[in-house]
Amino acid sequence: MQFKDIIGQRPLINRLTRIIDSGRISHAQLFFGKNGYGGLALALAYAQYLNCENRVNYGTVDEERELRADSCGCCPSCKKYQQLAHSDLHFVFPSAATKAVSSNHSSKDFMKEFHSYLLENNYYVQLEGFFEYLDIENKQGQINVRDAAEIIRILNLKTYESKYKIMIIWMIEKLHGAAAPKLLKILEEPTENTLFLLVSENQDKILSTILSRVQMVPVKKIDNQSMSQYLSTLDLPANLDVPMVLEAAEGNVINALNIVNQSVQKQLFAEMFVVWTRQLFKLQMLSLSKWVEKASAMGREQQKQFLNYALESFRACFLKTVAGVNLSYQLDFGDEKFNNAFPGRITERNIEMIEKSINKTIYAIERNVNSKLLFMDLSFSISKLLK
Repeated sequence: MQFKDIIGQRPLINRLTRIIDSGRISHAQLFFGKNGYGGLALALAYAQYLNCENRVNYGTVDEERELRADSCGCCPSCKKYQQLAHSDLHFVFPSAATKAVSSNHSSKDFMKEFHSYLLENNYYVQLEGFFEYLDIENKQGQINVRDAAEIIRILNLKTYESKYKIMIIWMIEKLHGAAAPKLLKILEEPTENTLFLLVSENQDKILSTILSRVQMVPVKKIDNQSMSQYLSTLDLPANLDVPMVLEAAEGNVINALNIVNQSVQKQLFAEMFVVWTRQLFKLQMLSLSKWVEKASAMGREQQKQFLNYALESFRACFLKTVAGVNLSYQLDFGDEKFNNAFPGRITERNIEMIEKSINKTIYAIERNVNSKLLFMDLSFSISKLLK
């Protein structure tokens, strides 16, 4: 991860590189701020810059908008950092037992998955998303005593190929109380050329004994100009209201991406809904079968999300028919003719049975019933109700 890949944060980055270049490096630092501000990405870019063999200096720059320096991205150290494969880069993070990993777990049991999750999400990650990635079912993840023992073991070894050995602890506020005493001594007096980079979303939940041993690095929200520039690099829906996204995201890139993904998904669902309901009137089996194939090919969570979208759309149509309430945000299907004609088909005669049929299908999907059979059966049921 290079500093140039981080969204915004130029004043902070320039301060960090200036401190490194002056040789005034604190052995334990805490990057704190919302995960979507980029604390973990900054910690990784900081570590890569620190061990880079050929740092780049850009000279005089606009401190608010430009980088004064960065890692080269080309030397052996940088290449290994970019693949999270450097032998002197170590991670610890919250974890919990899964079906595949027993209760005697630690971060190292999930390291491969953690690396993949970081790379797939460009280092802007959140704990809930990581636990969903691991398929951890409603469990409270922690940095446990085994993690603390592993930190001590690793940091008592010599560095392999770089000057500095880096230990990144993500979500340090999840450190279990029993594990904290084991880390206090090494945090205060680490082995030579060892650096702790702690990352937190809420420093108020960190033990005071940890806070007293680290240098604080506040990570502020991303400015709108930098966020807008980042969004312009993405394949956004044509009708996306970017100023609305910026306002709702509040400087948090994870929030911004969630809003964009919801907009993209809603557009996809609207197109599916229009095709589906038109097939229900025609009831041409070949065309309907193709639609069912497409719907059943989605993941179960996405199938449920589509059915919930359909449920809300039917309800919005009903409100427009019986009460003249026009929920434009829910009734814009991207097809003006359909927008005007379809809502009148949903009345007090069929809305209740449509809701029951969809809820019954969602329930069955949660219990892993064959989705092709479910969508075909639902299609027949709603076809009768619409007619």
